[in-house]
Amino acid sequence: MPVNTTQLIPLDELTPGAVGAIRNTVIEAIVAKASKELNIPSEQLVVRDVRPATDLQLYAAGTTDSTVDEWGYDATTTSASAFTPVNGSKTMGNQRYVALFGVRDLRKGIGVHTTAMSLFEATTLMGDATSASVPIVPGQMVSLIKINVGGADKVIWDLTGMEAYDNPVAFTPSAVIIPQNSTFNIYYYFKTTCAGIRAYLQLVGVVVEPRGKVVSP
Repeated sequence: MPVNTTQLIPLDELTPGAVGAIRNTVIEAIVAKASKELNIPSEQLVVRDVRPATDLQLYAAGTTDSTVDEWGYDATTTSASAFTPVNGSKTMGNQRYVALFGVRDLRKGIGVHTTAMSLFEATTLMGDATSASVPIVPGQMVSLIKINVGGADKVIWDLTGMEAYDNPVAFTPSAVIIPQNSTFNIYYYFKTTCAGIRAYLQLVGVVVEPRGKVVSP
């Protein structure tokens, strides 16, 4: 009997070529699904990168829809150990299919921040008792990501495994598919109080849609 596998696997634990194989398999599957359901030949479909605000309708902070396509969520929660919706219950666009198959932690690319943490947070979380004005890279406040599609939880990805490596990136061979016109909700699990902290997490994925809907390569 086949087993449903939804784990998130750190990049450093994957064999060479595995990421490319995962991406190609995901693209092949979602193109076939979109082509069949839309009754459109695959050559008339486009595969492109997923956008955080325009495609996934992520929040900028709290319950405020983001107006820019930036992979950053400004946490406003003061409650630790809780799943927080970061896009609310939204509906995928018509003739648009999304497949999510990985996560990248972008903090290293953002750089250090002089006001990223309070003195308490710097001391408690980083072991740094110096002034909060000293440049620091904040610790990752998100330990889990949950994705709900059509009212059912499809995955709960554990991000802590990839934190053990220099390249905090992870992928899964079992993508989360969000079909056209489907409701979906994305949640971050904040492991500590984090009001005022920005979560720099990119959901790795692709969009499949008819040529010309957004781009016409």
